[in-house]
Amino acid sequence: MLFVTEAQNGQTLPLTLGETLNLQLPENATTGYRWAIDQYDAEALELITTTAQYPTEPMGSAGEINFDFQSKQTGLTQIHLKYWRHWEGDASVTQRFTLGIDVQPPKKSG
Repeated sequence: MLFVTEAQNGQTLPLTLGETLNLQLPENATTGYRWAIDQYDAEALELITTTAQYPTEPMGSAGEINFDFQSKQTGLTQIHLKYWRHWEGDASVTQRFTLGIDVQPPKKSG
């Protein structure tokens, strides 16, 4: 599994075909702002799960969201996310996250 954080924003990372990518980003849903997938190639990647984790105390504390993708096809692809209030539309976007992924065939043993 490849673990990715906001520090990799704008980078292109290698991923082996069939490998899972875990993208973890900070968010504070109590402000109304949430990370959302803006675009990705569903032929190259499969979104497996989206999981938000927030502490129970104190109220209003920031948490994180995790997106798990599995690679399905070799080649270059990208994931685009936006941090926004969905009910306010694209004018509310305050951050964007882009990750390039170079999906490579598994290495041959021997």
